[in-house]
Amino acid sequence: MPRLVRGESTLFGPPSTHHRFIPYLPAHLQLALSMAAHFMELANARPGDEGLGAVLDEAEQQARSGDPEWVKYALRVFLTHHPEGRRLSVPPLRERAPHQVLPSGRPEIPRKGNPGTPGAEVWLDYFREDTGLSEHLDTWQVLHPAAGVPDPAQPKRRLHQDGHGERLWYMNQQLLARYDTERLSFGMPRTVPLGDYASPINEGYDAELPGFASRPPGLSPRNLPGYSVTDHAMRRDRLFTAASSGLLWQEETPVVIERLEQLANTAESNPGSVDGEAWVNPLGPYGSHHSLGHMLLGCLTAPQDKTGLPGVLVSPATAARDPLFYRWHRHVDDILDAWQSTHLPPYELSNGPQVLVRKWLGEGIYPAHQSPDLLFCFIKDIPGAASPDFDGQRWGEATFGGDYWTSPPPSFRASTHALNTFMAQHPVRLPDGREVLKQHLDHEPFHYFFRVENLLPHEQTVTVRIYLAADAFAEDRRMWMEMDRFVHTLKPSERAVIFRPASLASVVHERGWPAKLLLPRGRREGMLFRFMVLITGWEQEPTGEELADTREPGYPFNRPVPPGRRIADMLTLSHLATRNIWIHHVTP
Repeated sequence: MPRLVRGESTLFGPPSTHHRFIPYLPAHLQLALSMAAHFMELANARPGDEGLGAVLDEAEQQARSGDPEWVKYALRVFLTHHPEGRRLSVPPLRERAPHQVLPSGRPEIPRKGNPGTPGAEVWLDYFREDTGLSEHLDTWQVLHPAAGVPDPAQPKRRLHQDGHGERLWYMNQQLLARYDTERLSFGMPRTVPLGDYASPINEGYDAELPGFASRPPGLSPRNLPGYSVTDHAMRRDRLFTAASSGLLWQEETPVVIERLEQLANTAESNPGSVDGEAWVNPLGPYGSHHSLGHMLLGCLTAPQDKTGLPGVLVSPATAARDPLFYRWHRHVDDILDAWQSTHLPPYELSNGPQVLVRKWLGEGIYPAHQSPDLLFCFIKDIPGAASPDFDGQRWGEATFGGDYWTSPPPSFRASTHALNTFMAQHPVRLPDGREVLKQHLDHEPFHYFFRVENLLPHEQTVTVRIYLAADAFAEDRRMWMEMDRFVHTLKPSERAVIFRPASLASVVHERGWPAKLLLPRGRREGMLFRFMVLITGWEQEPTGEELADTREPGYPFNRPVPPGRRIADMLTLSHLATRNIWIHHVTP
């Protein structure tokens, strides 16, 4: 794919300290998307290289004469969503803005200290400051702008994606589950929601990034020009009331919340908000609770600071570095989960496809979470796996199927009951040629193998879903992390061995999660996790046309467990199985 030439890459350079584009502000976002629409009109007027050249020339001119941050964002929207723009690739964040991904380099407190004391948050800097995580959140704002995407065919028209609010909720919910799992690996308590807007905030944070101010500990949120902490608290209370009652109000008219999408759109807010056209007004009935929370906390700098610079929370590319990002989103997630827990009925999971994933081999009482049909193998332990023509499916069938169908995992030399993570380093190259080494979490490559029996004498197309939770969190539905989801066709009455490389994980390739953060850190002595495989069927339209599985984001953990039951009780289902796996954090 072509890339922008060297002269054009300045459009994606480090942020200007004089002009600050903040996509969390509706007015900023609207202006930038109008510019992206203008770029699309230029490309439509002259298709091909001539149109692309006109767009890049206009962007250069706008960057020189106006506010460059708006131009950079608008150009990325054009390159991402317009057919002509997609002929060029956007450089990754580490290349177009290396100063935004530098490590803060904060000194660590001793690991033997109390994990609940101030300062222990530095232990998680490697996760919050991960380059791939920053790229993931920054790219989301370009792929899914809150105000909608200009229609490439009719740029003045906006395309608003159905399910936008639910997807945003699910992305943040999964991030919170992973972050709290990382905290558990250090013995740290779970993230405390930041729902009290008046009390001092213990955590301070200094990203050590140019263009951003630090936040010392002990500050309380304070008013912004035209928007007070009281204004924000009022909208918080209205959203919690809506989540509890199941009703949003449009002036004097109650609106029944039938989908999480309605509440999520209103909390963000975006054009799907119940406020309608007033969604851009922070002082509208429900305002812009999620986005203005970023602003209130991002502008929380030292009183003596005279630079006028905000903190990292105002930029999607840097926001996740700050511990307050997670406290704020845990608070927002609590609002949305209050509606889910109160107003959504549990799923009826017993009507899954007629398949069998065994819980144990043999008769009688068996130990839980020891399915012999969930198999894990390090690539290094599979003969020939490093070869480019390696056939993992054939190897899996020969090793785990046929005469070996009833063999337990310990009988297979290549199978493992533990996975490994480790810390690695990658260089961040600065514009002056210097390189700064930055550590990141990684894991030893592995493959999955699943044994599934089709109980019907005809073909079945199913979705294979893989989840992971720390054993300590396994009864908390909000703490299950989606690992992968893919479609597989089972032959009639087949005893199938399904080969699946972990490197193909859908959370990486479809949802944008960083590949190196696929596995949680674990502990040196090992940390117990629970893998779950859930087999679901494809849904059909009334016409009979088959579709890929279109269940709600977060299925099945976005809804409460039936009263009086536990998540572990789902093991009675033939199309679901779990297996305990240890994750060790090792020295490479």
